[in-house]
Amino acid sequence: MERMVRFNKQMKYIGNYKSWMEEQQIMEHLTKCQGDRTPVWQPDRWKGNSTLEKFTEMARPGYSNNKYFFHQVNPKSEEMKNFKFTLPAVPETRSKINWWFVMLYPGEFQAMHIDPQLTEVKNPVRYTMFLQDWEPGHIFVWDDKYIANYKAGDMYEWSEPMTVHGPANIGYNTRYTLQITMYD
Repeated sequence: MERMVRFNKQMKYIGNYKSWMEEQQIMEHLTKCQGDRTPVWQPDRWKGNSTLEKFTEMARPGYSNNKYFFHQVNPKSEEMKNFKFTLPAVPETRSKINWWFVMLYPGEFQAMHIDPQLTEVKNPVRYTMFLQDWEPGHIFVWDDKYIANYKAGDMYEWSEPMTVHGPANIGYNTRYTLQITMYD
């Protein structure tokens, strides 16, 4: 099956990092993790960011009842404290780095959003790595585009903080990704 990737200036395929995943034993660790339960609706998370106010108001009618969650692990997560690994070498680096793994269980999603933390920093760069082969029901949408038929280790760079995007899992197995943001 041919990869169905629609490219624009906002997202670019930079390569496959499956060997890094295997060396670091990423999936072996993540599949043992439950992940931190994170509410989809977090109106106070980016309080004071005028860019996010628009998305907060758009999402209020459907998501404000706080019954929707997704899971993630990051450097502060209890499940990551004893797991030491090195981030993959990426084409561009910056002085500040944040990373997290998103674990979407079947039925979980993140509402369409922007990354408000990147609207107020200098020189942002953002990477998404898919940690397993694409499965029907594993969805990633940005603007009016989508990525399907990706392979484990495929990484994409997208550095425009105003890119509207959202993942969902309407499949049968947990969907795993690595997210990396960097800025000066």
